[in-house]
Amino acid sequence: MTPTRLSVPGTTDGLHDALVRLGRGRRGELGPVYDQTVTPALRLALARTRGDRRAAEALLVRAYAEVRRLAVEYPGSGIRALPWVLAVVARA
Repeated sequence: MTPTRLSVPGTTDGLHDALVRLGRGRRGELGPVYDQTVTPALRLALARTRGDRRAAEALLVRAYAEVRRLAVEYPGSGIRALPWVLAVVARA
């Protein structure tokens, strides 16, 4: 018997599954990815912009566009979902 994997909103499994679906072309999954990662992503963006909220928000716009574009690469990366998203934010 194979164990069933449940996706519960707010869990890393749910984030993993949303990233996989986003990578498969389900653009609507960007919303759940954003919702589950925006708080740590904003903290990182604020640190990168030395507290400039406007610059941090602009950075996040670019970063989540990259998350959407690069999501196809996520499953093969071997990185857990949240660190993967934060790495994209760090490079944006």
